[in-house]
Formats: sequence, structure tokens, C-alpha cells
Amino acid sequence: MDGLDFLKSLLRSCLEGLRRNKLPASLSAIALILTTTLAFTSDYDERPRYRKLILPHISKAEQQFFSMMQAAEQETDDLWRLQYFLEGHRRAKAVLRVVMEEHPMTPTGRKAQRELVLYYQLVDAQLAIIRTELSFNESYDYIAEWKRRQADLMPIRERWTKWIQPSP
Repeated sequence: MDGLDFLKSLLRSCLEGLRRNKLPASLSAIALILTTTLAFTSDYDERPRYRKLILPHISKAEQQFFSMMQAAEQETDDLWRLQYFLEGHRRAKAVLRVVMEEHPMTPTGRKAQRELVLYYQLVDAQLAIIRTELSFNESYDYIAEWKRRQADLMPIRERWTKWIQPSP
């Protein structure tokens, strides 16, 4: 018996089993079609799960980043201000890693997560540009420049924040 004969024999056996068990086979097919249809057409809201499992990790990393940048803004000593700023840039990269590790399940969740990834990619790029400019010009007001660029980027993050909020 070669492979083709074996496949034919297997197919005949399956068809004979379906012929003998018409009712269970047809009910199984109906259940499969119905559950597949419901799974693909239902509007699952994953935000409660996201807020419970994913958001704490992101919030912790973001809080560290924002507190470091705020410390840089409030510091009076130039050397410490620069240290806080550089640490803030490192923390922004850490937030980006945390955000990229998380994967929401729904299309709207993935879209919102992409917005947050985009925000932190742009934050990283802007901080790198500011650091480069600072290396060329020691009197550069990098904190004021960061505030301006952050204000430009915040609408991107706000789209993610709006998705996170509970619906009324």
C-alpha cells in the first residue's frame, strides 16, 4: 500500500463515520460555525483586563520617567539637572521596552498600544536630539526645549489615555 492508497482509505473511513453519525456530525458543524461567527463578530472590551494586568507595569515605568524629568526641571544645580535629564532619557527607553512587550488582543487595543509606542519612540528621538544639541551648545536650555517638544507629543499619548478610560 502506498501513500495515495492510504489517504484514500483514510478519507473513505472518515466519510463512512460521518454517514453513520449524521446527527452528531451535523450538530458539531453547526456549533463550530456558530461559535466561530460569534467569536469574530462580538465586540469584546478588553480594557478591564488591560487595566488590571498590563497598565500597572506601564504606569510604574511611566511614573519613574515623569518623576525623573520633573526632578530635572526642579533641580537648581546644573550638574544634577543634567544627570536627572540623562536618567530620564534612559527611563523613557525603559518605558518603550515595557510598552512594546505588552500585546493587547483587540484591534482597538492594538491601535491604542501603537499610539503609546509611537509616543515613546518620538520621546526617545526628541530626547536624543536635545542631547545632541546640548553637546554642541553648553548654554542650551534643554529643559525648556523638552517641555516644548513634550507639549507637541502629548496629544499622541492622550489618544491612548482616552482608550484606557472606562466607558460610561
